[in-house]
Amino acid sequence: MQTTPDSSYHILQHIKPTHLYSHSDKALYALLMSQALDKNEIKVESDSLIRIATDYYTVKDPEHAGYAWFYMARCAGNSGNAKIQADALLKAQEYARMTTNYKLQGLVFAAKGDMYKSQKQTDSSIYYNKYAYRLFRRIGDHRNSILCILNIGRDYLYDENFDSSLFYFQLAEKIAKNSNDTLIFSAIYRYFGNEYLKMKEYKKAIYYYHYVPLTHIALYDSNKWFLLANVFVKTGKNDSAVFYLKKMTELGEMAPGYFELWQNLYEKEGKSKEALYFSKRVVEATDSLYKKKLDVSFAGMEKKYRYNSLQLENKNLIIKDENTNIILLIALFWLSVIVIIGLLWRNRMNNHQLKIQEELVQNEKFLLEKEKENIKLLEQQLRMQNILLSNVKQYRDLSIKRANHSDQKQDAISPILNLTFYEELIASMDIQYHDISIRLTIRFPDLTERDILICCFLLADFETGMIATILEVKIESITKHRYRLRTKLGLQNSENLLEYLRSF
Repeated sequence: MQTTPDSSYHILQHIKPTHLYSHSDKALYALLMSQALDKNEIKVESDSLIRIATDYYTVKDPEHAGYAWFYMARCAGNSGNAKIQADALLKAQEYARMTTNYKLQGLVFAAKGDMYKSQKQTDSSIYYNKYAYRLFRRIGDHRNSILCILNIGRDYLYDENFDSSLFYFQLAEKIAKNSNDTLIFSAIYRYFGNEYLKMKEYKKAIYYYHYVPLTHIALYDSNKWFLLANVFVKTGKNDSAVFYLKKMTELGEMAPGYFELWQNLYEKEGKSKEALYFSKRVVEATDSLYKKKLDVSFAGMEKKYRYNSLQLENKNLIIKDENTNIILLIALFWLSVIVIIGLLWRNRMNNHQLKIQEELVQNEKFLLEKEKENIKLLEQQLRMQNILLSNVKQYRDLSIKRANHSDQKQDAISPILNLTFYEELIASMDIQYHDISIRLTIRFPDLTERDILICCFLLADFETGMIATILEVKIESITKHRYRLRTKLGLQNSENLLEYLRSF
């Protein structure tokens, strides 16, 4: 089971469950088969098999009970029932703590980390994955150690702590260097790609996504194609994005992102009908995944589970001694205590509710103040934008147009040599055209600052003669510069430079 799980699965397939007569044999078979299916990446959604094991194993055999409930949690996770998954995982943790089986404990705590991650509680997720990593490292389980390290890096990446996330991804790669596990390297290089994608270093992201090995498992390989398609959409290479999207054969939780990429591609092509269709698919897929999410706090469920366990233990103690006269006195005593505690608890809850109401009032006041501040900031921003746009219009109106084929300046306003104007011009065009100077620089790295300035002049409706006057060059120089600019942007003779910039 540990070294070659496929062989274990093959052996178990040759055992007929009907030939197993004792409850212990049936329970062990159910547990081993569930474990073999999981290790061979065969997802089982039905709990009918593993329930044989969970119904049989008790505190008398906590190790088998812990594994049984752990694989029950896996089945529930595969079927999308987060509530049952959380309950099963908490029971698995209870049994695992009764043993010295560090691997079982590590598996349970790593799974808890994933549950917290699904609820975006990254601090708790990092805590439990680090706990699980220490347990796996203690027994020399390198594969699970690497998975925990990757999960830690994933959580730091989610919080945009790039230095920490890159450290853990590099640590995972170092530990895995002598491994031949394709799935491990697939995960490592996908996370490296995600790191650079979030940092907007698209070339490095594409490099690592291409480096991800194929696993011949549909979901993992489809994830590779999805990641490549996503980064190509961001870099404007739509044909490449379509190519990789068409290679995907299984969506899983990638469904909303997959449909959203198609929506973006069709919007860029101006195909509104197709874009609207995929927009609806995004909503449907998102709703479907949301229904599978745990809609209550996992931390709260854990506290409730512990409380219920303590109640059950107290009840068992009372039942054991209820036939004696002493227990009657104790029961009466505890009844009084419970009444008192109930009254105290009720009083405490009332105080707690009052405190919550006060906090809600304070929060509402705080939100109102923040809203006022945001309105002021927005008004300031609008004033600044209007000033920038007004300045650009004023400079354009005051600029003079240089005569063709002449080096002499006409008698009019002097050429503008104010660098502040150039900054205002670029800033105002960025406002009107959604950061066009930044997007041009990213899309066309060969563009110079002069190229970007010329683009902004054209977008601001400055004529060629005006631009020549402002920059103190000949009109022929501006004409040549526009020709070189068209070449850098890859425009055909039939394409209009100004129209291209406005639609960029």
